[in-house]
Amino acid sequence: MMKTSRMIKSAFITAASSVLFLLAGCGSETKEETLSETLKTPEAKVSEVTVSGFRVDWSKVYGAENYTYSLDGAEADSTKDLSVTFNGLEASKEYVVRLQAEPAKGSTRTSSEPVYIHVRTADVSQLEKPEITVGSTYASKTIISWSVIPGAGSYEYTIGDISGTTTENRVALSNLAKGTDYIFTVKAIPAESGSTASETAQASFTTSSDDVPALLIVPENTLADAVVFDVYATPDATYYYDVVSSSSLMQFDEATIISRYRTAIIEYAKSKGISLRLAMASVLKVGTNTIGVSSLASEMSYDIIAFGMDYDGNVTTGLYTKRITTTATGWSSGPNYGGANWFSQNFFITNSYLGLTGYGWTNSVWTTWKGSDVQSIRYRLLPTSTFNKVFSDPYDKEAIKTFLRDTSYSYAVRTDYLALVNSSNGYNSVTPGNPGVSYTMSALATSASGEEELTVNSITTKTTNEAYTWFSLAALVNERYGPTSTKMACVLKGVGIESAKLVVVKTSALAGIPESSYPALIEDKGNELNATYIEYINGDGLALLVNVEPQTSYTAMATVVNKAGDKLTRHASVTTTAAESATSARTRASVNLENLAVNAEATPV
Repeated sequence: MMKTSRMIKSAFITAASSVLFLLAGCGSETKEETLSETLKTPEAKVSEVTVSGFRVDWSKVYGAENYTYSLDGAEADSTKDLSVTFNGLEASKEYVVRLQAEPAKGSTRTSSEPVYIHVRTADVSQLEKPEITVGSTYASKTIISWSVIPGAGSYEYTIGDISGTTTENRVALSNLAKGTDYIFTVKAIPAESGSTASETAQASFTTSSDDVPALLIVPENTLADAVVFDVYATPDATYYYDVVSSSSLMQFDEATIISRYRTAIIEYAKSKGISLRLAMASVLKVGTNTIGVSSLASEMSYDIIAFGMDYDGNVTTGLYTKRITTTATGWSSGPNYGGANWFSQNFFITNSYLGLTGYGWTNSVWTTWKGSDVQSIRYRLLPTSTFNKVFSDPYDKEAIKTFLRDTSYSYAVRTDYLALVNSSNGYNSVTPGNPGVSYTMSALATSASGEEELTVNSITTKTTNEAYTWFSLAALVNERYGPTSTKMACVLKGVGIESAKLVVVKTSALAGIPESSYPALIEDKGNELNATYIEYINGDGLALLVNVEPQTSYTAMATVVNKAGDKLTRHASVTTTAAESATSARTRASVNLENLAVNAEATPV
């Protein structure tokens, strides 16, 4: 962090005052007067701040022959250059540079007023703690992976008496004992001196007593709408795979699942008039493969399935499954790091506000900043491709900080918006974008105490408005459902939903209640929807109509649970129109948390 003092410009005022004084004191007989001129104060800026040094550059001063500088009151040095670099300094320490322009010897000019530049060297930061995924726990094939940590050059791991170092974010272990408890640990080791090693992450597991199966499924990376996994098999093994929602798969036994897939392939071959072997060759995998499947719904359980089958359609193994749950958010290939307990950035795409604003997950990106005692934020949004061109190392935090400090390249959050940043809900903003483009948002926040926090996040917009989700909730006012001033509709649609609770309240009643508390609010005050309603929700959808007041904002929120036990909470808001009659009186808005969904009327969509 650095603080640069304002340029001392009183020299100009002093010089101007002197000129006026001399002119006023000169009589008509005065023909010439030699005046001394104070040099202009150098305009300095700081860059290349590291844990052990920094660089100061300044503009050329007319009439200056050289420049003198000193660090923390030490003996001054002189240079004719327009920059100086300081090295060998302490981390997280503030230094003061004194800089002054000097005239040539014998010149009538005098030295400039000094400028004092305050610079704080970078902190020695600790690397993030890895998140461990235990993919396989067989004695002869244990596969463990962990999250990639920005700034890490290697990883040190232990398991039992075994220890090792790797530059990869996964290890494959063998020769473990069957049916034995193990503890695996890993920590990230920094690539450079600006960081310290991460905390040690730990995971416990028990090796299977069975041998490695014919088909071993190991998830590698799970996102909001995709999963990447490995299927380990012998080089000549052929098999079929799929990724299916767990709630759907739970309805069938193993034999039925395999039979249905086999029958579908045979029927496909017949419909296309091709041989069965050709059809099988087009859908079966051979040997070990890394596979990626996209277009999944977020926050939902899926089963990765695989079973052996030969080119003649004969089933050669039983069904193997591995369950995963997609995340709430998924990132693109851009960088993602940063955030502290006093400042956080959530960079995301959503379709929740498409009807109200026209901005959805194909044409916009959204940012929520939330903090405590945040005094300033400078930010810049760039396509990830551009970001990676500007920064050859997208994890070079000091370079990105310098970029954001420069007012020529970044933008400042308005002062009145900072009050929202420091509120319980934070400050939410939207930026237009293009479909299918990865964007990177970088922000540099400064706290009241002068502490800085850099956050960098990336996301890719979707190419279609089709919602890959297993539940959606919309709040509408539409003449189809009744007068838009006194009737609102809560439209619920889903797949495989087993239960649902709904709350409808005036938005004003939610003041001061963070979105993170909505699930608890629904659990406490929610109206349990009956089996008939659930059937409609899982079909074409259900609209629940609620009597409301004119020109008032309402929020609907619901929590649903599917057959696999996944739980999802969604909310949406709408504002009713003015009353049709000019004489109609608007009822004063109540702030009570009264659930209006209790008396809702149901109608199929």
